[in-house]
Amino acid sequence: MDDTERQTVLVIDRSAAHRTLICECLAQLPEIRPLGAATGAEAFRLYQRHAPSMVLLDIALYDTDGIALAKEIRTLESSLGHSGLANWTPIIFLSTIQDEEQLAQGILAGGDDFLYKPISEVVLLAKVRAMLRIAGMQKAVHEAHRKLKETSLLDGLTNIPNRRHFDETLSIEWKRCIRQESPLSIIIGDVDFFKQFNDLYGHQAGDTCLRAVAGALNESLFRVEDTVARYGGEEFAAILPGTDSHGALAVAERMRRSARELGIPHEQGVGGLVSCSFGIATGLPSTDLAPHQLLQAADSKLYGAKRAGRNRVALDLDAIFA
Repeated sequence: MDDTERQTVLVIDRSAAHRTLICECLAQLPEIRPLGAATGAEAFRLYQRHAPSMVLLDIALYDTDGIALAKEIRTLESSLGHSGLANWTPIIFLSTIQDEEQLAQGILAGGDDFLYKPISEVVLLAKVRAMLRIAGMQKAVHEAHRKLKETSLLDGLTNIPNRRHFDETLSIEWKRCIRQESPLSIIIGDVDFFKQFNDLYGHQAGDTCLRAVAGALNESLFRVEDTVARYGGEEFAAILPGTDSHGALAVAERMRRSARELGIPHEQGVGGLVSCSFGIATGLPSTDLAPHQLLQAADSKLYGAKRAGRNRVALDLDAIFA
């Protein structure tokens, strides 16, 4: 087993003899890589660098006390939490004094257990195994939660972001553009004559068509900060933060060509092929405006593009205030 597969246990003890003894004991377990630190400052640097699976922490250090360090670790974990779940690293305090008040303070600070020196090798290894098992279960919950959230933000048919993801992203980008005083563009488009396509070729073919169009639109975005989502039915929407009307027009035109170049036959479509129409609106977000106003402007231009003959891009000049 190489170091990348082993779990790091950070041993923080001011006594070099105790630290060495504990590390040698832990080294008996092939799945563990012990890492020693003598001071709180050194330990915190190692914690940040190595993200250990577990911490054994002397309650009395030279430069700080273990309770204060435990609080620092828990604060850092909370700041690094993802998907609304805080990280958790088991912390076992080490102490030469059996003091119930000290034990209570340690638990309140974020500790999970106490071991008293001199430490029994059997008890140490048993507790380390138990805590690492619990930590492993917690990580599994984290991963399941992450996958669940990821799935909830993706459209099941097209595998691109869904309406919920679009709404959340638009809110975030709107606020960011206010802070940066930069423009934001929205593109709304849909598949021309899609109802007729379903009637002619069936819903399975319709689903295949939507997946292909979604992929083409997604590949038309070259910046990581841009987002395209399935907005509903055969309708798609894109958020382009920091993009003015000229840039948005170029992106929408690229989307239109990409969908057309799929070459999907459509007897009642424009020129016998599947096509898409798009509406664009660009604005300078502010606290006096709301995202739905830009959405409505883009949606209005989409229907204008439909009325003008489809397979085209329409830009809302009236909505531009950037």
